Amino acid sequence: MFNILIITHGELCEELKSSLEFVLGEKILRNIYTITIDKESRDFDTYASKISNFIIDDEKTIIFTDMFGGTPSNISLTFFKKNYVEIISGVNLPMLIKASTIEKYESFEEAVKIISNSGQENIIVAGDLNI
Repeated sequence: MFNILIITHGELCEELKSSLEFVLGEKILRNIYTITIDKESRDFDTYASKISNFIIDDEKTIIFTDMFGGTPSNISLTFFKKNYVEIISGVNLPMLIKASTIEKYESFEEAVKIISNSGQENIIVAGDLNI
């Protein structure tokens, strides 16, 4: 298995975790942590220190951020470690549900791909549907 860390601007990470608990129930959630980047302090070292508290040697971790190029992803990218720490930007509820419930995968790399695809596949534009 792997740890999940959600890092976003403002309280979005807390709300995503709360929504995840609503959908799946608290008992299903495992090793899911959040870090809020607030507008008062965007100090790289402070947040890097917080992130490092969740990165445990030889434990796989997926860091979800709200958007690529923002403070959460820029700080997270410094923790990327192939096959151990991966960063997925553009976090949404479907990918967090998949990450929380995925059980069968061949490798950490495959799990990351399945989770990322789940998020992308659940972006639907109603106008594109033939309804």
